[in-house]
Amino acid sequence: MNRGVGVTILVVAGLLLTSAGGAAIVAAPLTLLLLLLVVRAHPTPAFRVAGAVVGGLTSAEVAWALLYLLAGEVPVAIWLFPVAAGLATAYGFLRVRPADGAERVPWGPARR
Repeated sequence: MNRGVGVTILVVAGLLLTSAGGAAIVAAPLTLLLLLLVVRAHPTPAFRVAGAVVGGLTSAEVAWALLYLLAGEVPVAIWLFPVAAGLATAYGFLRVRPADGAERVPWGPARR
């Protein structure tokens, strides 16, 4: 996967999060999968952190929407469940293994 494609996917997923109307919730199954593929294809610190932030926020938004639809405004769970889902997703994106053939770059400055 080309770096430009990866950056474009990250930017589009981030823009969906800021859009009104819940576009990120509807597109979440596709964007989370694409973000995972980007992070696996480009295991650099920048892609991992960006994928973790955007993926975690997307996951938190979906968790909030599901909980709100299923249970309404449950006092503590309405913020606790989305925070836990977002943190778990972000942790998963930070810990994902690189794809076979992906350039492995250690944390810190890239060396060529």
